[in-house]
Amino acid sequence: MRLARQGLGLAAATLLLPTAAFAAGDMPQLRPHDLVPQLVWLVILFTVLYVLLSTVAIPRISATLEARDAKITGDLAAAEKANEDARGLVAAYQKRLVDARANARGLTREREEADSGCKCAQRQSG
Repeated sequence: MRLARQGLGLAAATLLLPTAAFAAGDMPQLRPHDLVPQLVWLVILFTVLYVLLSTVAIPRISATLEARDAKITGDLAAAEKANEDARGLVAAYQKRLVDARANARGLTREREEADSGCKCAQRQSG
């Protein structure tokens, strides 16, 4: 209940304050005869700020963004190249692994054939 009264009082003050301040002359920005000089200063300051931003800040920001874009592009290209190199190494490793397994199978067959040949020879002589 107390918060509702405070909110209502705040809303009333917000609605009534500009009118009361304008009538009392407490706020110079609300005096009608001071409006034209304020608009002149607004235009002057806006122009100065625009010139400063367009000649100093915007080119620096643009250069920074371009440098960042170039670095990101270079990093992505390097990462892609490293990825391709790694895939090539994995493929070479898998090929060597397949060759080693085939070689091992061949050696195992040869050994089995040699062992079976020795057993046959021992049976015939025995």
